[in-house]
Amino acid sequence: MIITSEDGNVYAEIGNSEIINCFYSTIVFNLNYNLEDISLAIAFLENGKCEAQDCIETAREFNLIRDRLSLIPIEKLVYDMNNPSKKAPWNGNISPIVTSCGNFFTTADGKDMIFEINAVLCYASIKGISVLFH
Repeated sequence: MIITSEDGNVYAEIGNSEIINCFYSTIVFNLNYNLEDISLAIAFLENGKCEAQDCIETAREFNLIRDRLSLIPIEKLVYDMNNPSKKAPWNGNISPIVTSCGNFFTTADGKDMIFEINAVLCYASIKGISVLFH
């Protein structure tokens, strides 16, 4: 999957849809008590689009998500919220530098996923364009 600005000038290669599902599942399963103040980020993950006027606020919400997931131990990572007992392909084989759910998620080329998403969102906000999942 690729997150891209509407003009295609800035993008992040996230990887396959399973990593986005895992990210979404981990957020919803672990932060379910407090989703109201991250509603734009949740909507972006669900719908695959963020309108220009929402980009900067959505980036702020992704930072809140990172902060909150940083308090969740890696053992609470949820691979698939529709099947919480399903084991992830990397089960038991996580780098020792991963200390929480907040720093687990990376792009296909090993970059911090939330940082990369936010880079696209900030660019789009400045340009006044939308951001899309492909």
